[in-house]
Amino acid sequence: PSGVTARSKPEYYAVHVEAGGRTFAASLLSADQVKHLFASDISRKYLVIEVACYPESGTSMEVRPDSFTADGRDNDIVRPSDAMTVAARMEQKREEPKLPSEIGDVQTEANIGYETGTDPYSGRRVHSTYEGVGVGVGNGSAPDRTPRSDPSSDWAHDMETLQRQLEDRGLPSGKFDHPVAGYLYYPIALVKKPGKEGYRLKYDGDIRDTAVLLLPAKHH
Repeated sequence: PSGVTARSKPEYYAVHVEAGGRTFAASLLSADQVKHLFASDISRKYLVIEVACYPESGTSMEVRPDSFTADGRDNDIVRPSDAMTVAARMEQKREEPKLPSEIGDVQTEANIGYETGTDPYSGRRVHSTYEGVGVGVGNGSAPDRTPRSDPSSDWAHDMETLQRQLEDRGLPSGKFDHPVAGYLYYPIALVKKPGKEGYRLKYDGDIRDTAVLLLPAKHH
């Protein structure tokens, strides 16, 4: 199980909208709020949006985090990053320790991907941008067996802690017959700068009606 407790009413979020017999609500967390939520401060690299989904009474709904997209630059759409990618990108900022072994150095890094497809409801061609995480193996060298403290253990522990916190609070995925809520993480560098109406968040999941949430950006 993951996520946060959904507020008792959609009206308690910054914005909410009804579409396809469901209600969607969202609030953009301020940078100060984000700083106090996780082991590492991700507020300079990511927008953290709390999203809540309310199915119609007596029904259930399918919730998938990547169905919530933000407007990107150059008319792209941006999908939220998963916990592993966010943690890997944040830890890249630190000096990653070398782990020499017989087969080489193993390094984890976040990168940007692009995909093109057709919106199943509008029929339009869309371009989406997302972050992914990759693992690479370098040339390495013979292991250095000189006794010393292992900084890699601290680095790995910090990354694991951040990833676990992000997963625990992330919007859950699955079929639900009750309100669910959680956080979505969008890379700031890829998201279109907000206009007067703020950030535009769109639900493109299993409904034919378009659900658009306009999030004020003044508190970020």
